[in-house]
Amino acid sequence: MEKHTRKNIISTIITILILSAGFLVFQKLAAQKKSTVSDTVTKNERRKVQLSTFTAEDATNVIELDGRLNAHERVSVTSKVQGIMQAGTSVKVGRYFKKGDLLYSIDNRQAGYNLKAQKASLMTSITQMMPDIKFDYPQSFDKWQQYLNAYDVDKPIQALPKPSNDQEKYFVSGKNLHNQYFQIKSLETQLADYNIYAPFSGVVTEANVYAGALISPGQSLCSMINTALYEIQAPIALQDLKYVKTGQKVQLRSDELGKEWTGKVSRIGTQIDAATQNIPLFISVSGSGLKDGMYLKGTLNGNSLTDVVKLPKSIFLSPNSIYVVKDSTIINKIIDPIKRGSEHVLVRGLSPDEQVITGSLAGLFEGQKVTY
Repeated sequence: MEKHTRKNIISTIITILILSAGFLVFQKLAAQKKSTVSDTVTKNERRKVQLSTFTAEDATNVIELDGRLNAHERVSVTSKVQGIMQAGTSVKVGRYFKKGDLLYSIDNRQAGYNLKAQKASLMTSITQMMPDIKFDYPQSFDKWQQYLNAYDVDKPIQALPKPSNDQEKYFVSGKNLHNQYFQIKSLETQLADYNIYAPFSGVVTEANVYAGALISPGQSLCSMINTALYEIQAPIALQDLKYVKTGQKVQLRSDELGKEWTGKVSRIGTQIDAATQNIPLFISVSGSGLKDGMYLKGTLNGNSLTDVVKLPKSIFLSPNSIYVVKDSTIINKIIDPIKRGSEHVLVRGLSPDEQVITGSLAGLFEGQKVTY
């Protein structure tokens, strides 16, 4: 019993010693640990921004535009008659013809024989009428005789002699001479259609027929464009329309060719594109080096803008607001944009003494305190 009691007392003492030693070690380590909370007072630092002031001035209203070049005159040459295409002028794509040059010649022999037959028939009718003229209208016999003597089926028909009175007029009409005369005039006009000439000076862009082909009325023979004058349809913003008028000069350029031309506004469209709110501007231009279908860029100097400020696009928060600083505080300033360019915006509503933030706008907000 005494042995068991002694063993319990020893275990208790050892436990107390271990706990005491652990407590002392914990106290020592706790005393050596440093606080993670800084004793330094946090400073309230302000963001530094870049400021600029701007002065209003008069500015040239430069309107930028671009578009495809198209020939001002473009025509599809068609046939009005039927026949076999004759060998002759070689009409090929890219060939240049002057106005009035012969393009095509269609076999007109059948039409020519028909015309001569009609002329011969009229000559017969007049010859058969001459005895009656001599007996009933002797005062007109000489002029009809002269007309008949000069009559030639191989030459263009001349106008019938004018009647001396109503009785003679009715008599001639009863012989059906006027009907025959106008039929001949119609055939003469039709005979001229067998030769087809260039309607203007230009280049062939499409050739569809060659010698020996059977041509039908209405058939397309070739297409031509007038290379003396071109036109560009360039869209401009509706807000710029008030600065443009017909006759204004436009400086055009081709970046690919490195050339420039001067055109002018020939007319202004009336149909507005609902999607883009643009309106077409038609610019006429001529000169060497221009080609149908080429892409051109240009600038047009509109009416001068007075008392405007030129601001870089990068400083805008929205289409009509920027940041200014007053008493070291950022303020959202509403302005009036007048003209937008590729890199700058012309505005009104900004005072010369207002300080505009022109540096980076990242992280800035209205009411923020800043330094500069």
